[in-house]
Amino acid sequence: MEKPTIKEIVKRLNMVLDGTLTREEVSTWAETCTRLFMDADGLKESDLTIWKYLDVVSGIDLKDSPTEYLHIEEDIKEWIERFQKGD
Repeated sequence: MEKPTIKEIVKRLNMVLDGTLTREEVSTWAETCTRLFMDADGLKESDLTIWKYLDVVSGIDLKDSPTEYLHIEEDIKEWIERFQKGD
């Protein structure tokens, strides 16, 4: 598995919004990618932004209650905007 790009992270977030992927699928993917960063050769300075974004995305499936997600669709849209700007 290759290290993800910001474009790939944003693509997966959009897929959650359009129902193509579940939050759980994207969270698992983000967690797997995060481990790859650490396992491969450690976290490089150039990887720090991607790693931070993956850390945020790994929490996309957190629940506020048994039936409600902690992060609403507006949060996901804000993440997409922020990631595309490089914030």
